[in-house]
Amino acid sequence: MNNLFSLLLAAGEASGEGAQAADTPDLLATLTQYAVYAVIIVVSIILLVILRRRTRLPRHGEFKKKLVQLSADIGALSGKFTRMKFIRSVSQVMYKADNLAYAANMLAAKEKYADFGDIASLINAARAELAPYKAGRKEAAEAEGLSSAAEKVESAIAVLDGVLARDEKINRK
Repeated sequence: MNNLFSLLLAAGEASGEGAQAADTPDLLATLTQYAVYAVIIVVSIILLVILRRRTRLPRHGEFKKKLVQLSADIGALSGKFTRMKFIRSVSQVMYKADNLAYAANMLAAKEKYADFGDIASLINAARAELAPYKAGRKEAAEAEGLSSAAEKVESAIAVLDGVLARDEKINRK
């Protein structure tokens, strides 16, 4: 009787181990699966950080630096260029002006501050002054449009200086 009980117990343990082994997945496969999930999560987080940095609006100080650079680029257009190089340079300046006008509009919408709307209007006006040069309707020797565009960008810088003074005043409080 004791022998029969031992045989039944041994048969039950053998069948239980086989069922348990079939139910549990391989440890290596599970670890591999979790490692793949972790890599996917890390890569997704890195992509989100990069996307946020690329689409972030500039701070007011950064925006002023970009406006000053735009003013310097417009001033540099009055130099000696070949016709194609002049048109290419005007195109690059207009591209920068478009980006700055877009950023100013987004800042105006985000901060609900009308001065950024004024800055965007001034930048768009300067861009409109440069458009005939890009299209070839005006030559580099006709500098009144370039000087008008430079004046509009300078007035945008003056408006932005007021915004920076307001920011400084708010930060002191």
